[in-house]
Amino acid sequence: MEKLDLFIKKLNTIIPGRIFGLLSITVGILGDIIAYLMFPDYNFLTMAVSTLCLGPGGIFFNIGNIFSGVFALIFVNSLIRTFNEGQINTKLKKIANICANISCISFIVLGVFCGSNIVIQYLHGTAALTSWGFGICYITFYSILILKDPKYSKNLAFFGFIVSFILALLIFFFFLYLIPFLRFLVIILPTLEWINTISIILWYFLISTYMIYKKI
Repeated sequence: MEKLDLFIKKLNTIIPGRIFGLLSITVGILGDIIAYLMFPDYNFLTMAVSTLCLGPGGIFFNIGNIFSGVFALIFVNSLIRTFNEGQINTKLKKIANICANISCISFIVLGVFCGSNIVIQYLHGTAALTSWGFGICYITFYSILILKDPKYSKNLAFFGFIVSFILALLIFFFFLYLIPFLRFLVIILPTLEWINTISIILWYFLISTYMIYKKI
């Protein structure tokens, strides 16, 4: 953790950390769009987001996720450094940062392991659940820190809580789907997953652009 913090500190002297939030969502969106355009039979309402990796442009989806995760990792570690030590709970800050790192690293793994092989699918699914679970934690904790830091708008924190709720809802329905007589809920999951993806994109966009605008 100390080595990562030192790396982020040095990197931020060259490239402002706030830029990486936009880089993360830009790369991820480009990967999704290219994969979608090369997958003519893809249906947003019936197919999970990760199904894009099974199409002809799957490699672009995977690469997009990997680099999106790397840039997200840099961004969340840059964001945590901006919080005023005198205004926030130091223990909460540390826990929030750990959760963010686990979530982003899991997202990178999700991009590495995506395919039709059953073992690959298992690794992908585990990485996705891990990323979602710790995503709920870090977005919630970061939102609390934002709420307590006067240089940030409280609206950013409130939106973060909404994103966390959407993530929690997605995981809830995912586990309901594992119950045999509730598997009809599979029709809801793709839509929820896309709503979750879009909401996280918006969270990164709003936080990153706010930091750029305020020069934080």
